[in-house]
Amino acid sequence: MDAVQDIKGRLDIVDVVSEYIPLKPGGSGAFRANCPFHSEKTPSFYVSRPRQTWHCFGCDQGGDSISFVMRMEGMEFREALEHLAQKTGVVLPKFDGEKASQRKRLHEVNDIAMRFFRASLQNLPTADHARTYLAKRGVDDLTADLFQIGYAPESWDALTMAMLSKGVTESEMLLAGVVGKREKGTGVYDRFRNRLMFPIGDVHGNIVGFTGRILTDSKEEAKYVNTPETPLYRKSAILYGLDKAKGEIRRQDLAVIAEGNMDVVGSHQFGVTHVVASSGTALTSEQLGLLKRFTTNLAIAFDQDNAGHAATLRGLDLARAQDFNIKVITLPPEAGKDPDDAVRKNPELWKQAIKDAVGIMEWIYRNAFRNRSTASPEDKKLIAKDVLLEVKRIADPVERDHWVKRLAKDIDIGEQALRDAMVRAPSATTTKAPTAKAATPTVATRADIGWADHENRLFALAIYRPELWKAAISIEKIGKEDFEGLDLSTLYGNLQISYDPDISVKADLALANQTIRPPATLTPDEAKNFDALAFLAEREYQGQSLEELKRELNTAAGTLRLQRKKRERLQLEQYMREAERLGDQERILDLQKRFNALN
Repeated sequence: MDAVQDIKGRLDIVDVVSEYIPLKPGGSGAFRANCPFHSEKTPSFYVSRPRQTWHCFGCDQGGDSISFVMRMEGMEFREALEHLAQKTGVVLPKFDGEKASQRKRLHEVNDIAMRFFRASLQNLPTADHARTYLAKRGVDDLTADLFQIGYAPESWDALTMAMLSKGVTESEMLLAGVVGKREKGTGVYDRFRNRLMFPIGDVHGNIVGFTGRILTDSKEEAKYVNTPETPLYRKSAILYGLDKAKGEIRRQDLAVIAEGNMDVVGSHQFGVTHVVASSGTALTSEQLGLLKRFTTNLAIAFDQDNAGHAATLRGLDLARAQDFNIKVITLPPEAGKDPDDAVRKNPELWKQAIKDAVGIMEWIYRNAFRNRSTASPEDKKLIAKDVLLEVKRIADPVERDHWVKRLAKDIDIGEQALRDAMVRAPSATTTKAPTAKAATPTVATRADIGWADHENRLFALAIYRPELWKAAISIEKIGKEDFEGLDLSTLYGNLQISYDPDISVKADLALANQTIRPPATLTPDEAKNFDALAFLAEREYQGQSLEELKRELNTAAGTLRLQRKKRERLQLEQYMREAERLGDQERILDLQKRFNALN
């Protein structure tokens, strides 16, 4: 048995899921709960102990214990495997052990540095001005502890000496980025001095670096100093606060993206906990990839000056290329200059601004009119240029027409003039989303692949009771060609081979009220689809008599046959039109005969 199967064999999926959400009995060894991956009031999330799988009928997601942990924790497959391996005692095959060991040690080094900075803020008499600054910014002790905010003493070697006493070598400090190498002579010096320290965590809460904020009004020093690029820390791959916000982001299905660390700290202190920070940079593909583990809905709250507009649009180009739904937050004048100001003045101002966020096209449209007059021909030209550049990239003609009509009315210009200008306008550059590397295959939802309800129900009936499977094939004459969805058609055909009535029906399909298991011959994706249908069968048909189930089968089979005839008639009509165009009378008569036979 390989490590994956060994881990799964030692786990009970009910125990794994119960660590995250409360489960209630759902019958036939199943348990149910409100889905943790989307908002709902009626439970549609089911866990099967006999099959060791889970499925949600609300968002059409499902899988095993590993896929559940991946989704809940926002982990990649290997990360989830390592997480579960620790619980079960399974030793995983070595995976670049030297590199993994180095990363673990650097996490330890950063953790030692964080504890030093935290203790300095709490205990050093020379940290009074840092404590005063935090109090002035309204950060309470609980929030400072949650974000592990600290203070770097005004010293060239305080951290260095403390870490040396803990057994950390200078080379490890340099590799972690908490010290710099002296230009003259030997040795190292503390990179952060007299600064308020914000530890930066990865998506799992491991400290990978720091941001140090200046505590004086000096113009000669940078306001912020970050850890340099290290094996752990790459600014383009980190979102500040994501480790603390990911749960609420998933629950609300929305990530609010602010600019600064204090925007995140203040928001979390006042209960707005789905906020993260991009640390003043345009959103990158790596950051968006992290967010996509939890949501595809973004609300952006960047500075509203011209530089802020440019950064916002650069980030949003990438987000749009990766199919995110994007809104932009605009703070009202009374809220202050940033989310931290707003939430401390009145948390409701910030919450309302998030609710009032507008779609990206609406935001671009409003900004085109900002500080411009519709009475000025030159300003009209600039407004039209800004708006039409974005309108041109809209694929849907109805939406495109809406914005042209609205612009024509608002700047009092003829629609045709705007359409002519749009033709001449350069095409907006669309950033291509990067190709994912070896992505874990996901099962398409029923909506994606066009499974009609009657197809689902007939299939679920046919795998629920062996008698009904045989009836569907031999009595109702249902074949794989009756299923319009390719996934169901392929699965049905494969099951017809697997479920030879004389050999394997009783071995592969249990009788009613027993475990329904997919045959070993199915592909992983087919097995996942089978599992979703098994959950549907257990949920819908439990307790029904065989006669009731047969009536259900007859109804679903009849609908399938009617749908198939409709498809065949449409196809024959197409063939007849082609034969008429070619003047092929013999083929026309043959097709008419086949068409009449379908009635």
